[in-house]
Amino acid sequence: MIRTLRQIDAFARNALLEGLRNKVLYAVLVAALAALGAASAFGALSLHQEERLFNNLVFAIGHLFLVALAIYQGVNALHREIDSKTIFTVLSKPVTRASFLIGKFMASVGILTVCWALMFGAKALTALALGYEVGALHLATYAGSLMQLVLVLALAFFFSAFSGPLLSALFTFGLFVVGSLTPQLADASRQFANEGNPLHLILDATLYVIPDLEKLNLSYELATGIEVGWGYLVHALLYTGVTSGLLLGFGYLIFARRDFA
Repeated sequence: MIRTLRQIDAFARNALLEGLRNKVLYAVLVAALAALGAASAFGALSLHQEERLFNNLVFAIGHLFLVALAIYQGVNALHREIDSKTIFTVLSKPVTRASFLIGKFMASVGILTVCWALMFGAKALTALALGYEVGALHLATYAGSLMQLVLVLALAFFFSAFSGPLLSALFTFGLFVVGSLTPQLADASRQFANEGNPLHLILDATLYVIPDLEKLNLSYELATGIEVGWGYLVHALLYTGVTSGLLLGFGYLIFARRDFA
């Protein structure tokens, strides 16, 4: 057990340092500044809605960029090793594929967390400079965003365990879109059920299988000023942990049997 933890720690450290040297943080910083500049400009054009528009635009633009980064990082974390053939060197040593997979995932979470912190920090400093409020609701909203990013990353790792980079990215993006539309799909399912349309069975199965990403989206609460309780955050954290664990577990079952020859 201790040996496995050490292997995971070694993989995570090496992958994290490699990711930070990949100039990812610089790209995130540029995107954050661009989002802040665009939001400030549009906010100045609104009528007494500057703060609300600023919050909505910065959150939406920043979150979408981080989702793209999560997909990119999740897909390339494994395929970079496979394409460069370095995975043969790694797996020829007395290490397990589980350690390799978990270590890569933890490093990717670390990279995303650093980028998320940069985005939130830039937004908070700009908001304070403009005289806008930055409180617990803002932190809760961005915490939900980070948990959603972890789920997107877990999806990318799951698909990367058995498919190529392009398909993995497309599958992950597709489930991100579907997972962000769960309330609309639930409404459509109820409507089909009332009409006796069997399509509601397909929608119900889809809602049961895919991660509910919209559950972690607090942009509406941020826009309307609705406070979020600690109970919700604890539930969201547990949901993220369990769902990510299941995705990694299923991904490992496939990855463990994959032939790289």
